Amino acid sequence: MAFKLKNIITLLSFNSFIPYFYPAMMFPLRKWRKEAIGMLNLQDGDKVIIPGVGSGHDLKYIPKGVIVNGVDISEVMLNIAILKVKIANNEDYISLNIMDGEDLRFPDNTFDSAILGLFLTCVFDPQKAFSEVVRVVKPKGKILIYDHLVRKKKWSAHFVRSMDAVMKYNFCSFIRRVEDIIAEQPVSVSKEIRGDFFGFIKGFLVIKN
Repeated sequence: MAFKLKNIITLLSFNSFIPYFYPAMMFPLRKWRKEAIGMLNLQDGDKVIIPGVGSGHDLKYIPKGVIVNGVDISEVMLNIAILKVKIANNEDYISLNIMDGEDLRFPDNTFDSAILGLFLTCVFDPQKAFSEVVRVVKPKGKILIYDHLVRKKKWSAHFVRSMDAVMKYNFCSFIRRVEDIIAEQPVSVSKEIRGDFFGFIKGFLVIKN
């Protein structure tokens, strides 16, 4: 993966303190993440891509027999995920590689589903990252977005764009709108569920047209 200036802060964060902070943050969300992934109704032999797979927190919720390609820019977090896969003896079905989520090196229409778990608020350009996911997912394929994305009715477009112009240089943004991210893509939201106790996080099941 070619090193990019936009990834400097993200790499510093996800190769240093995030791998230790992440498990404590994810523990209370395990019920909600499992429920969100369940919306995909994954079947034996399905091919799934997980951009921003991180330390592999979602892997345990995916049925054995599903073929998974997980990618991430953090070598530290990816190594944790690789260790988890080895312990679970699931190496025949799960492949993990260093890759930029905004530049997926897969052919068009490769995957049946995609899991974007707390991913679109961490990438530099969420529209570009989402367009790459849509490209590699098959027509009628399912895309799960599980993230703390705000809705149009709660924030003004000008405020959100102005704030995110600054926050995207951090390792995470809290004010991105799901409508802005998916607007220009051939997709539709099929279902929405609450993703945590407070409703701060949401799960969106998105279908590619």
